[in-house]
Order: sequence, then C-alpha cells, then structure tokens
Amino acid sequence: WNFSSLRWLCRLLAAAGSLAWSANLVTNGDFEQNGGLGQIDVNPAISWATGWSSGTPTDATYAFNFIVDANADNAGFPSVNTPSLGTYFYVWGPETPAGKGGPQNNGFSGSPNGGYFLGMDGGYATAAMSQMINGLTIGTEYTLSFEYAFGQFTDQFGATNQSITVGFGSSTDTTGTYAVPSQGFVGWNNYSKKFTATSTSQLLSFLAVGPYGLPPFAFLDNVKLEEPNGPPPPPVPVTARRLSAARPGWPPGAAPPTRSPP
Repeated sequence: WNFSSLRWLCRLLAAAGSLAWSANLVTNGDFEQNGGLGQIDVNPAISWATGWSSGTPTDATYAFNFIVDANADNAGFPSVNTPSLGTYFYVWGPETPAGKGGPQNNGFSGSPNGGYFLGMDGGYATAAMSQMINGLTIGTEYTLSFEYAFGQFTDQFGATNQSITVGFGSSTDTTGTYAVPSQGFVGWNNYSKKFTATSTSQLLSFLAVGPYGLPPFAFLDNVKLEEPNGPPPPPVPVTARRLSAARPGWPPGAAPPTRSPP
C-alpha cells in the first residue's frame, strides 16, 4: 500500500456511496415469514403472514386468502373447511393427484422468487390482503413491483377472467385482466409502477378479482415498494487495522504514516 493506493481507495468508496440505493419498505413481501401452509387469519388459527392483514369478506366469515407453495397442486393446503370436508384444497397442475382429477399439464409452478407465496380466491370469500406502509415522504415517487399468476381450484371447471386490483393510499391500479382456460394456469408475470405518496402512512392492498363460483385463484409474491433514489447505506469505515492487515510490516493498531511538510 502507498498513498496513491489510499487515494484510489477513498475515491472508490466515495463513488460507491453516491450510487442510488433502494430500500424495500414492505415487510415480508416474499411471504416467507408465516404460520405454514393454509388459510390466513382464521380462528382457530391455521396460518398468518407477518406484517399482513387479511380483510373480512361479505359472503363468508373469513377471506379465502392462503399461504401456499410450489406443492399446491400435489400436496394441497388446509382451510377452515378442511375438518368438515376431510380434505385440503388443491390447484390444477402437473402433479395434481388422480383422486383430484389430475394430472393437468398446464404449466403450474412455484414463484420464481422461490419458497412460499400468497394465494387469493377471486370469486368467493374475497377480501384484500393489506399492509400499512409508514415513513413515506409526501410528494415522493415510490416504485411498486411484484410477481403474480392465476390458476384454479380443482373442485371446479370453466374458463375464467382474472385480475388483481392494487391499492396504495387513495390510488388504485390493476394487473389487467387475464383469460385463464378451464383447469389452466397463467404466469408468472411481473408488475412495476410508480406511485406518488400523498401521506406519510398509506395502506398497500391486493384484491383478487374473478367470476363467482368457478373459482379463480390468484398468486402473489416478491412485493417491493422502493424509493428509486433513496439514501445509500452508511459506508463501512476503512480503519488503520484493516489496512495494516494488507500491508506487511505495518504494526497492528498503528496509525497510518503521514507525510512531513515540504
């Protein structure tokens, strides 16, 4: 190491600190923090998603919002109706058991993000999944992004038109409507849009939309809300101890050498 190397290192750290940094303001946007597979926020408890709340539908006691994974077609997931029905819910897919009418080679797969994801019925017991986002700056643009797909429960047949309605404060948007064939699967797709904050705290929500009774089933994962040019993380200080480790003969803990005045 010499003084030229130190100057180069300082310039490199300064450049890195000036790069745009985006922090995700959504808690548990990948739904990995949960109570296991099954219906969310019911009593007795089956599952939950940390940071998220499941709303109350108008046609049932609990919303049909679920934590699911890539095995939703072959292993299924429980609901409040499981004890009375004696079975889990399943979606159509390549691994759907013969006893459930499968297999159905429709391309169903887990989220590209991996692990768990959210499943929302768009035709029965519908209610939004939501999270309050705090620490916003009024007038600042935030980029909302997520991954989504659409499928169908195995207890019904029939083509569906499905979408997800997005809410952020008083603003709303949609993924657009997708035509899903009977026993089909459409996805995965990517969504990204900028929203301007009008308050320091705003509700972020997702509502599956589809025809009643068929039933449609929407999937959601990897939710992020980011400020494009947010502040960078604090730089890691470069200490004399670290530099001495890279320079033989520089005693540990010693201060770096200084130049004498000319």
